[in-house]
Amino acid sequence: MTLSSLLSTAWRQTHRDLRSGELNLLLVALVLAVTVSTAIGLFGDRLQKGLGRQVAAVIGADLLVQGSRPVDAVIDQKASESGLRHSRTIEFPSVILAGDELQMISAKGVENGYPLRGQVRIADQPFGPDQTTNTIPVPGEAWLEPRLFPLLNITIGDTVTLGEKELRITRAITLESDRGKGFYSFSPRLLFNLADLDDTNLIQPGSRVAWRNLYAGPENALEPFRVWLADNLPKDYRLLDLEDNSRGLNRSLTRVTGFLALASQLAVLLAGIAIAMAARRFARRRYDTVAVLRCLGARRSDILTMVILQLFLILPVAIPPALLLGWFLSEGTVLLLQDLLPAWLPAAGITPILMGAATGMIVLLGFALAPLLRLGGITPLRVLKREPAPAPASAWIVYSLALISLVSLSWYMTGNLSLTLSLTLGAAAILPLTGLLLSFILRLFSRGFNQRQVTLVWRMAMRRLTRQQSLALAQLLAFSLTLMVMAVAMQVRTDLLNQWQDQLPTDAPNYFSLNIQTTDVGPLAAFMKERAISTSQMYPIIRGRLTAINGQPLNEILDEEQQRHNAVNRELNITWSDTLPETNTLISGDWWSPGEEGEVSVESHLAEHLDLSVGDTLSFNFAGRPLTVDVTSLRKVEWENFRPNFYMVMPKATLEDYPATWLNSFHLPQEQRRQLNDMIRSFPALTLIDMDTVINQARQMIQQGILALEAMLVVLFLAGLLVLWASIETTLDERIKESALLRALGTQGLQLQRLQMGEFLLLGSLSGLLAAIGAELCTWLVFTRVLELSWTPTPLLWLLLPLSGAILIGAAGYLGTLRVVRTSPLRLLREGL
Repeated sequence: MTLSSLLSTAWRQTHRDLRSGELNLLLVALVLAVTVSTAIGLFGDRLQKGLGRQVAAVIGADLLVQGSRPVDAVIDQKASESGLRHSRTIEFPSVILAGDELQMISAKGVENGYPLRGQVRIADQPFGPDQTTNTIPVPGEAWLEPRLFPLLNITIGDTVTLGEKELRITRAITLESDRGKGFYSFSPRLLFNLADLDDTNLIQPGSRVAWRNLYAGPENALEPFRVWLADNLPKDYRLLDLEDNSRGLNRSLTRVTGFLALASQLAVLLAGIAIAMAARRFARRRYDTVAVLRCLGARRSDILTMVILQLFLILPVAIPPALLLGWFLSEGTVLLLQDLLPAWLPAAGITPILMGAATGMIVLLGFALAPLLRLGGITPLRVLKREPAPAPASAWIVYSLALISLVSLSWYMTGNLSLTLSLTLGAAAILPLTGLLLSFILRLFSRGFNQRQVTLVWRMAMRRLTRQQSLALAQLLAFSLTLMVMAVAMQVRTDLLNQWQDQLPTDAPNYFSLNIQTTDVGPLAAFMKERAISTSQMYPIIRGRLTAINGQPLNEILDEEQQRHNAVNRELNITWSDTLPETNTLISGDWWSPGEEGEVSVESHLAEHLDLSVGDTLSFNFAGRPLTVDVTSLRKVEWENFRPNFYMVMPKATLEDYPATWLNSFHLPQEQRRQLNDMIRSFPALTLIDMDTVINQARQMIQQGILALEAMLVVLFLAGLLVLWASIETTLDERIKESALLRALGTQGLQLQRLQMGEFLLLGSLSGLLAAIGAELCTWLVFTRVLELSWTPTPLLWLLLPLSGAILIGAAGYLGTLRVVRTSPLRLLREGL
């Protein structure tokens, strides 16, 4: 047959199969795979960009260039040519005067457009209700933090002096979303217009200042500008972007998007299983037709060419509407969740659309081609003798290529090889386990079910499974993967929620108090206890710089990437404690006993970055005093819990003679915030950091993540139901034939119903057992290697999954085979035989 005639025949057969409904199941599975992949890709892309904009608020821009002097005008000109907005700020420590009162402050000059990302909130009165503003102080005016008003004994409208410039205070500033983390950012803030900077006469050669140039714009303009900066920015400037800030928010965002990617790939995998089952049923129904074509002279290559052509003809029928449906589903999700999502979500790129189409082609060709290749093995002899179609050797090659393609596609879409491999290994573990356990369990059960005390229904159900082990294996594999996918998704979702809730309880610390003098530690603790303020323990702070590792200077042993870490480029806040700090977990080494000295405990991520291990020695410089200590333990630190955390902790005996200030964190409800006035008056050296906005931002991101998890669970449940439907439809022809014979021999409908239910209950319970094994392995890999969560076995899973499998699959089997039980024997014989 010529290619044109094969194409014409394939088109006619495809058109006929579409009209008759033979391809309905395969099309639904394909549409689901493409729709889910596209919708999650589009929504995840927009959500990640939108949440990235929230994280951008932490630095006030998408890109930030920081240095001790303003950047060259050429850089700002290049930004403008690239279509980016830009603005400048300057920050420096100073003193302001109000009458006879003076106060150390952190002065920040800003110009129009600030901030490019994030927001500034102001109040008409100190500690009063606040609101967002899109303006900055006009020249000659300034805004102060509320804590400065009682310290300077001033009110709104009074005048303060900054350098040689008098500024009138017009607002209380309650929030700068880009508040820096440097030492001077902890001082009370005065915000003024950059146009007043020269009049202050404070900035002189050698002055310690931080100039920040802010840039913001679309990603397609940012990336080329970022690359240009990397080649043209002088070495004494530092380039910051979203990845350099907000460790906790970035990690939460990574976990949310990681779960979205995981759930998307699980849904695609389930859809692929459904496609394979639908293709297997479609191929079995074409055995006789192919045998006739072989008798009429069709070659094996003609049959295979026609099969492949049919698959390609199905693609344009399913993929375009599935892509459109995925887009509508993504837009509908954004519309429904608009009150909880970021105020503005950037438009998604074209990549999720292309990935959705690619997923459809890979899933269809990979999972449907292998069953259809059996048609090439049909011989003309089947017209006279109903011999089974052999499985071609190339089928396993096709399946392998399909899985490799899916793994590669998943890796590309998620950018996370660990996540992809965890999913693949978890699913692959079920394959050999299913084969081994099936033979063992069926043999064990068949002996038990042959006993007289077991009812006839259960004996017949088990005999059907043992008689058709290949079919039982396929169904067990499909059901097990379905239950495993649902269990993994539910367990990951539950553990993520539990960890987030543990990190951000309702009484999470919302204030940090710094610069607590040693003489104020006792009185401040009594002050908080008297007013029932929930507080953490007090931590001493000694500032020191890491200078050497194992006696070698840092610049000699660290590469360029290692030297960029903040812990290497600045003085560290180091504390001492004879007990393991709260919320820290010891992962290597031993904690010291009280009285020991010369030791240090290092945060695990920093240790990994600097290639540190227990037994290394670290050298520090504390204001000219050198100190060398041994690394005796590594700690895992939960940076997202808004409590004091440290890279380095030493024993009390090592650092107690060094001058220190103290800090702690505490929770103060909104209605009690006026107590801060008393606290500031009683402890004027105290520095307060308001964390309410950051906590609210984190909570908002968590709410968005929860909604995403819930939505994906619904999608996975629908995909699981599709697999159940496909599995039942695949075996429906055999059930019709068997039921026709049993009904003709006098078996009652109720007995047939019990037989069907018994078989599916057994399949469900066995599938649940296998799914529990796969789920434990998969969650261990995902938790420990991908999401960086602690993992513990779930014994309840071994009870719930077999029980849930029996109920779910039993109910699905009952509903799916209802037609077999209720149809008359004569009609069953006509349809089945």
